[in-house]
Amino acid sequence: MVLDEPDWRHFEQPELSPILRGALDAFYENGFRGTTVRDISQRAGVTMPTLYYYHGNKEGIFTALLECATKDVLARAYAARDDGDNDPARKLANVIESMILRTLTFPRLVTLEADVRYLSTPNRDRFDTVRTEIEGVVRGIIREGNRRALFSTSDPIVTARALLVMCDALQCWYENCPPKPRAVARKYGAIALKTVGFRAGT
Repeated sequence: MVLDEPDWRHFEQPELSPILRGALDAFYENGFRGTTVRDISQRAGVTMPTLYYYHGNKEGIFTALLECATKDVLARAYAARDDGDNDPARKLANVIESMILRTLTFPRLVTLEADVRYLSTPNRDRFDTVRTEIEGVVRGIIREGNRRALFSTSDPIVTARALLVMCDALQCWYENCPPKPRAVARKYGAIALKTVGFRAGT
């Protein structure tokens, strides 16, 4: 997957149909299990048959929103990594920044990912695969840094997962403390480097 836009730091809001806009509000407020098709149809201002025609069911609507949130996340992660050239520290900071910028640009969409566990197996597996591949990108960078004695973490697998959880936790506070996305993303990149034991000048 290749980004048409080479700048992985640049994000634009997705264009959502009235159905998806209404559904996003409903899922964000009530979660997947607490949202009904009737609630979505009322918020979107369309009939329930129309909603079923375009998306099939509630899971179809939810999946369409998740696709908006994840459609280029891997491409951006790879672009961010490659933008670090041959420097594992830059690679890691870039990838973490790309994830934070995505969350701060699409906060409500990204929040929905917590409910992936309620999807049917094929849909759940599709999104779990994206998560697993991102983890692999981070883990690979950490291992490279360890091999070159630039990082000093003893467990790349656990460390990679800890960094991803750290990025996920951003959702817990961003709305109550509106941040400057680029500044926050850079800070998270710096935290990631400290986590893997990187010291400037090594």
